[in-house]
Amino acid sequence: MRQLLAAALMLTATTATTFAADVTLPVETRRPPLLLNIYSDGWAIVWDRRSADLVVGANRLAFEGVSRQMQPSTAMIDAGPGVRLLDIDYDFALLTPDALLRRSVGKTIGVVRTHPTTGEEKVESATLLSADNGIVLKYHDRIETGTPGRLVFYDLPADLRATPGLVASVEAERAGRSDVTLGYVTRGLGWSADYIASWDEKAKTIELTGRATLSNTSGASYPAAEVSLIAGQVNRETPPMPLGRVAAAPMMAEAKAMPEPQELAELYLYRLPGQVTLPDQRTKQVTLLRTPALAVDQQYISEAAVAVYRDPGEPQPQHPQVRLKLTNKGGDGGQPLPAGIVRVFTASVEGVPQLIGEDRIEHIPAGGKISLTPGQAFDITVLRRQTDFKTAGLPENVSESAWAIEVANAKDKEVAVDLVETIPGDWTILAESAAHAKAGADRLIWRLPVPAKGKAQLTYRVRVQQ
Repeated sequence: MRQLLAAALMLTATTATTFAADVTLPVETRRPPLLLNIYSDGWAIVWDRRSADLVVGANRLAFEGVSRQMQPSTAMIDAGPGVRLLDIDYDFALLTPDALLRRSVGKTIGVVRTHPTTGEEKVESATLLSADNGIVLKYHDRIETGTPGRLVFYDLPADLRATPGLVASVEAERAGRSDVTLGYVTRGLGWSADYIASWDEKAKTIELTGRATLSNTSGASYPAAEVSLIAGQVNRETPPMPLGRVAAAPMMAEAKAMPEPQELAELYLYRLPGQVTLPDQRTKQVTLLRTPALAVDQQYISEAAVAVYRDPGEPQPQHPQVRLKLTNKGGDGGQPLPAGIVRVFTASVEGVPQLIGEDRIEHIPAGGKISLTPGQAFDITVLRRQTDFKTAGLPENVSESAWAIEVANAKDKEVAVDLVETIPGDWTILAESAAHAKAGADRLIWRLPVPAKGKAQLTYRVRVQQ
């Protein structure tokens, strides 16, 4: 793109230049491509190219149909060589009944009265004296308050527009048709990723289908746009003029092909194939990626914090978490996965996919590790009991406790359950029925095999200094 000319929003511009009438550039004058770079935090960059007939000297170019949530200070104009940007105004004054009424104070309007029996309409002229906290009208022989009928306005204020508009003042060295590109940052456009994980428990594989949900609550529509989705963390500073947001209504669609991810500095860019239409107040869903069958390691994990005091209470049975661990690779080594919610499905005995749980992943690079916890194992039960506790004969702030962890397995096959104990303070294992592994300064793991339709028990004694 040619050198961009940027200007801050100027609510009041003073210049000696004499301007011709505004050259209105409605959305119908758009020239392809309309580009949208959408970030997952609800922001986007819009590149909007339109055709304009310029005159020699000063021109005011009015872009209609821009986002109501644009950040005016980010506006950029590229009008090509020989065109100099003077200033940019963002017009917030929209044509509404209230705005039209306020702009008509001091002017003559018409009041339409309808005869109650004949239905005949009669228009009476009146001067609008005030539109604050009600309407005050002056007729030729009286003054009235309130609205006795419909109001008729005889002219349209020049500063009111049906849609938000951005007006760029430029100076052209020569006359003729020119393409003018407007770029700006806006809120109200965003996207999020979510995944369908098809888990084949027998084959021990998972296939991931990633989908992107695009939302548009910006107050403008974007037909036939080339859309790029940006994944990653982008630092934002608080804008000086916070603008509101509204809810979106859903609209679902499937992309004809899947985008290829591209590196963009420390981010990833997914360029959607073809053109996408994003009407205002809608969401649209497209397929983002598919992975081949990825090998998965199913684990059962039961975690607890050790109570290093006497009588922790009546033991309560717990169910271990189901943990699915896999590596994001396949094909050429995998592809980056944007952060999102993963919904895990597995086939029932009838072959119908059933949802077994959800989990959320952060951004996963190609070749990165994925850990999903969709739920708990219903037919495996873990019961932790404190069997001994003593402080007698020990130094101050030192205690010993003994524990028995019983695991019951109602499955038709043997399972291995990882028992994870979190022990605060300085600890020493004095005795254990099976060797532990150290997962951190305060985390110990025992892997306990449990037979089918059977039980197994782990015991250990620990000394803790608080």
